[in-house]
Amino acid sequence: MSLEKIIERIKRDAQAQIAEIKDKASKEADKILQNAKNEADSYKAQALENAKVQAQQHKQRLISSANLEFRKDILAEKQKAIDSAFQEAVNTLVQMNDDEYKQIIKKMLISSVQTGDEEIILSPRDKTRISENFLKEINKELAKSGKKGNLKISKNTYNIFGGFVLKKGNIEINNSFEALFKSFRDELELEVSKILFG
Repeated sequence: MSLEKIIERIKRDAQAQIAEIKDKASKEADKILQNAKNEADSYKAQALENAKVQAQQHKQRLISSANLEFRKDILAEKQKAIDSAFQEAVNTLVQMNDDEYKQIIKKMLISSVQTGDEEIILSPRDKTRISENFLKEINKELAKSGKKGNLKISKNTYNIFGGFVLKKGNIEINNSFEALFKSFRDELELEVSKILFG
């Protein structure tokens, strides 16, 4: 189901809920007014006016509550759509063909390596995608830039979608796609929201 259809469905559902709540509020208001009219003989004109005011206030509270729920529902659905967009972006990166994927990993490694003798921890899937020849190519570039050029692929794997974790001693730098998206999420969320919702 497309995002537009989801949002349209949410709007329709929310509008139906508001109409139902308005109808219920109107019926309750009418009931309060009817009770006030039945007792009007024993009360002064002020009692009737008080009942009308109370009915109107009650109706307004119900409508305000319905509007608040509507806004909360829309916000929750927008958040789900944003979460879905971020997950789709991660999936798109992971599902790239090997050559494109390796180019991204290469750029990420070259920009994040500190000394050039770190250990690279990959996902189980990426461990089969990243070859020793690819690693040699990266090590050559690192050596040209004055770093050690002695990266090694760890025997261990981490349960990440894609990207990698650099490890040296007890220090780990998480460059998994999930971690990178999470760290940039606040900056990106506004842009993603504009793209998704105009």
